[in-house]
Amino acid sequence: MINLYLKNFNFNIYNSIGILLSSENECRRFIKKIEDLNINCGFFTFEDLKKNFNIYGAIESPLSFPFKNIKNVLSSKAVFLSGITVNSLSDAVLLNAVCSFVLNNGIILGIAAETAFNTPEDITNLYFAPHVGKNYYENLIIDIYKSRLKMLLKTRILTSRINGGYTESIDLFIRKMQTIGFNPKIDNTNLFFLNSEKFAVNINIIPPAHNKLPDEKTAEFVSLNDIALNTNLYDMHFCQKELFNKIKIFLNTAKNLKERTVLKKTGGMVQKPASYSADISKIQKLSIKEINTAQLIIAGAGAGKTKVIVDKFLYLLNFFSADSILVLTFTNNAVNEIKNRIVKRLNISGYGKFINDNILNISTYHSFFYSIIKEFYSELGYKTAPSVSGKKTETYGADNKYSDESSISYDEIILNIIKLFKNDSIANEISSRFKYILVDEYQDLDFLSDYLIKKIDAGKGKVMYAGDDDQSIYGFNGGDFFNILTFDLFFPSGKVFVFQNNYRSNRTVVEFCNSILDNIKFRYPKKLIAKNNAIRDSAVDIIGFKNKSEEENFIAKKAADYFKTGKKTAVLVRTKREKSKFKDIPNLADFCPVSTIHAGKGLEFDIVFISGAPKDNISRLKNPHLTADSRPSDFKIHPFLNFFKTSYAFKITDIFIDDEIRLFYVAASRAKEKLYITYSREISDFLKR
Repeated sequence: MINLYLKNFNFNIYNSIGILLSSENECRRFIKKIEDLNINCGFFTFEDLKKNFNIYGAIESPLSFPFKNIKNVLSSKAVFLSGITVNSLSDAVLLNAVCSFVLNNGIILGIAAETAFNTPEDITNLYFAPHVGKNYYENLIIDIYKSRLKMLLKTRILTSRINGGYTESIDLFIRKMQTIGFNPKIDNTNLFFLNSEKFAVNINIIPPAHNKLPDEKTAEFVSLNDIALNTNLYDMHFCQKELFNKIKIFLNTAKNLKERTVLKKTGGMVQKPASYSADISKIQKLSIKEINTAQLIIAGAGAGKTKVIVDKFLYLLNFFSADSILVLTFTNNAVNEIKNRIVKRLNISGYGKFINDNILNISTYHSFFYSIIKEFYSELGYKTAPSVSGKKTETYGADNKYSDESSISYDEIILNIIKLFKNDSIANEISSRFKYILVDEYQDLDFLSDYLIKKIDAGKGKVMYAGDDDQSIYGFNGGDFFNILTFDLFFPSGKVFVFQNNYRSNRTVVEFCNSILDNIKFRYPKKLIAKNNAIRDSAVDIIGFKNKSEEENFIAKKAADYFKTGKKTAVLVRTKREKSKFKDIPNLADFCPVSTIHAGKGLEFDIVFISGAPKDNISRLKNPHLTADSRPSDFKIHPFLNFFKTSYAFKITDIFIDDEIRLFYVAASRAKEKLYITYSREISDFLKR
């Protein structure tokens, strides 16, 4: 076995495959082979790394995570790591950072396993030391880390004891090819198969960091005597069925070929690579082209987030089929907007059929998760697929409680899928369907839904999150902005792109919005930059009135005047009850809706009135939604809270005040030309200037 292991070593170096070493002799052989190849190797114990990367109380702000320097420490072409012990969540975060780094960089990882680890799978037990996973939510975090370690084991780690010296996924694929009469030959860059009729199947293994379109030399083709395909180690594991079926189709095609036929990667359909929007910025273009690691898009108000999601989808079509790209957002309006933009950009005739035939997997979170329940309801013990009720359960934990077996709430859907995903075969089945995931409005996603998305990604890192921590306003409904603030703790090798250009509002409104955000201590560092250079001294008016009636009459008259000029105008209020005060305003949906601020999120208007901005309505003293007990219990004990520096204490009351500042920012940033802020009684503290 050792000879096989050494024989394939160069192949493994090229593909950044790691090695699990289970004995001292194997360790010595590994080191000797590295030295013979003149490869720079770094030797570390896990204790060494822990001294460099102690995370408790170390995080002062987003992007200040200590693991961002791990690349400088593990800078060798090969890394030899020994003495791995995971006794705390901090240790687990560190091991995850190592795995993430190896998966996203061209290095060789040698892991000196303890004698108890006889197979690669055994090493995942490191995450279940007695002091790790103290509560339900911490266990979910550990489960995500375990998924990434499994990904490393199945696609990168080679052991000399099993699988003929190959990775598990390559070994399985070889055995599948042998069932149809093809035996393997391997060189540094390819899997090469030959059958008894001398027909060749050549599979080009694309390195993980390769994100260019295949050129003429590497284009997929089928001829009379051979076929050529491209894949990577991720797809070799997660999409084997698809690759294998593609080979069988090409073999059938070859039987009837009389001349060489070049086939594109889309499986024979010629497809022009998608172009970018004409007005796309440099940083937006960089984020769209990044497909090799997880990424977070922090998009300020009016920064073109939806445009980037659409352009990203179109760019991904150069590499993946449309139905293998999953796009998730919150509202049906957002779903339809994204679908229509994509279809129009593709220039497809009869695009209604294109949408309805589910070629586009673009959905709300609720609909997507419910579709999983409808598919696997029998595995959960249901006789028929349950309907969805609007009632929200108060159950946040591992135990499912049902009041009616024929109807389940959204929370119960999530808990059911968590239960389903404990079955690895079901989790892998869902994961294998999607090669890339685009997540919209990330700042408003709850912890458990985010966990499920990470499970579906399964450690591949083929995911783009898009959102804005400054627009996190649904904490009362379960939205957990720690998801977006702690991106680096899940994806240490991920990339963060901050979009600061505001294409919506004039400069005066933009500068006012920036002044609102200055009141928030802990946020991603950014300042909106107005691309609309119009400067109007009177673009923001803050007006106080003697009483509420006088305030409402002013707004009604002004809104009517703007309505007559054709300006798209909106009145934004704090609560539904306040909407009833504006019955006299001409309410056409396109010109002057009266809306709560929450309902107006994502929209834009020429003129915006923010009504009712006194101290007791905007500054949280009498907030109609949030109280000390209104967030789920997991928020108060979030496992990552201990990693934040104690100088900034995340008290529940402080978080609520920040939420209210964000809410006001969302309201103000809806205005393109003119913003009115009206109040009676004492003005809100953060509006004084």
